Amino acid sequence: MATITFDKFDLGIDLRKAASVSDANRLREMKNAYVTTGLATAKRPGLTKIARLEPGTKGLAAALGKLHTFYGGVEDIEHADPLFHACKLVCGEEVTDDENSETSYAPVYKEVSDVHYVDVFNGYLYVSAQHGDVCRHHFLNEAEVSQITDSNCPHTRSVIKTASKIFGISPDGSTVRYSKTGDPTVWTETDDAGFLPTGLNALGNREAKALGLYRNKLVVLMRDGAQVWYADPDPTAMSLEETVENVGTSFPQSLATVAGDLYFLSDFGFRSITTQQLVSRLDDLDIGSPVDTLVRPVLQDVKGAPKAVYFYGTGQYLCAIDRQMFVYSVSRTSRIAAWSRYDLPVTVDAMDELNGVLYIRSGDDVYKLDEEAHTDDGQEYEVVLELPYMNFKTPGILKRVYGVDLVMQGECYFSMGFDVRNHEAVTDEVRVVGNTYGGGLIPLEVAGTEFSPRFRNVTNQPFQLDALTIYYEPLGVL
Repeated sequence: MATITFDKFDLGIDLRKAASVSDANRLREMKNAYVTTGLATAKRPGLTKIARLEPGTKGLAAALGKLHTFYGGVEDIEHADPLFHACKLVCGEEVTDDENSETSYAPVYKEVSDVHYVDVFNGYLYVSAQHGDVCRHHFLNEAEVSQITDSNCPHTRSVIKTASKIFGISPDGSTVRYSKTGDPTVWTETDDAGFLPTGLNALGNREAKALGLYRNKLVVLMRDGAQVWYADPDPTAMSLEETVENVGTSFPQSLATVAGDLYFLSDFGFRSITTQQLVSRLDDLDIGSPVDTLVRPVLQDVKGAPKAVYFYGTGQYLCAIDRQMFVYSVSRTSRIAAWSRYDLPVTVDAMDELNGVLYIRSGDDVYKLDEEAHTDDGQEYEVVLELPYMNFKTPGILKRVYGVDLVMQGECYFSMGFDVRNHEAVTDEVRVVGNTYGGGLIPLEVAGTEFSPRFRNVTNQPFQLDALTIYYEPLGVL
């Protein structure tokens, strides 16, 4: 009799190698689960609906102790739930007094169709919002017209705050404009506001697509390249520090800063500015390569804009693409860098974190990612774990498996794939409840040269897999 134990799942999904040569801690599938800091794999938190918002608002942004939504109609909107605050975005239309040759702005109420960026600047919200086919920047400092009326304000989707300024990509993407230091409403100031000539310094595509921060430096991303700029309150001190080739993005809302690094979704998968600066090949440091083959087909059918956030509560980078969320669990202490994926029952329109809780908006419904919940608002969801095909360090040797033991919390259906050439060649599922060590092994009869353990959980209870022991006997060379 021989035994073999698998007790580490720290690398999550990794599809770079073939199923029959991948390591045991690189899973073929990890759906609706994630890697814990104890190197186990656990069922993801469920979604709990906390509110159905009054209709007419868009977006969801955590700031100043509340979750803010945005609208632009004539009628005022107030949310009954005090956790939420509806913000009115009022556009401005030029009105010229011919007698005095003075220009003022009259309020115009344009419905908000999407919200691209929200941040706090000097105690007020700075917002980039979509009003039908036009984008407008707003500064909510209690003025009657919240829209930025300076003619040099770019009014584009990609915006970021740094160096006491607001930076925004110009409408044609050839430059990145910036506001006056300390005043985001002023974009025309000879010695303080201006632009960065990003298109002039581009090595490939000249059109800037997204803005991010990397170690307190401004990162300007094109589709096929990136530039790292030193941003300073003094415009004369700004300078281009580095140009990074062959890494870029077309998805400005997929950027998130993670422990000083900048993660984002490119046209070909997930990438990192630090990775591309420090290594010249795809290896374990290239964050997206393990799941590229999963991500690329999803991007071909994407309907909404991918949205990402770094969730401090769990130390995870989460990027939602319609109803699918790709999750990158990172822990330097536990040496975890693992991908998994969540299948959600709703489309993610917006998400943000407030006081250690991640909130997700879908339509007018708002959910929280709830560690105490194990269903999606009462609906059970399927957890699937699939290990690669393993030969137990004896390739080409026929083996007979006759039993397994599981260390786990909760219950699952366990089965074993036994032919790498046929993914459907799998044993019947066996229901296993709780830790089986010390209580007699779970009988499971199958013969082959290599085996792929599979786990499936569909309950309203927690589930966590810590270890698997397989009992077998070698039968000899085929």
